[in-house]
Amino acid sequence: MVDLIRRRFPRSDVRVVDTVCRPTKERQSAAVEMARQADVVIVVGGRSSNNTRELVRTCARYCARVHHVQTDADVQPEWFEAATVVGLTAGTSTPDDVIDRVEARIRLRADASRSVTKEAHR
Repeated sequence: MVDLIRRRFPRSDVRVVDTVCRPTKERQSAAVEMARQADVVIVVGGRSSNNTRELVRTCARYCARVHHVQTDADVQPEWFEAATVVGLTAGTSTPDDVIDRVEARIRLRADASRSVTKEAHR
């Protein structure tokens, strides 16, 4: 894209600026590590949140079973069948109380023998 602009406007000063904030980058890196270890990953956040959608895409590259939820009511028990490790992450703007309710629902749905790995988000 930059080359195209430079060819079309040779006198232009074209700069590429990374506008992704550090907390978002850190969250994505932590989510990758978590997704590599998890059998199932739950990503909490709004459907219109670009950050949350990117977390879903990122986790899906490393874990085949990724589910995007907005609230604890979205969590389905069948997601945890044959799962030993469940990962949990959330978009940067997701309120802590929403994340906590989703975590509580996951713990209720998952057998005691399963582990819930929560990516540090606070």
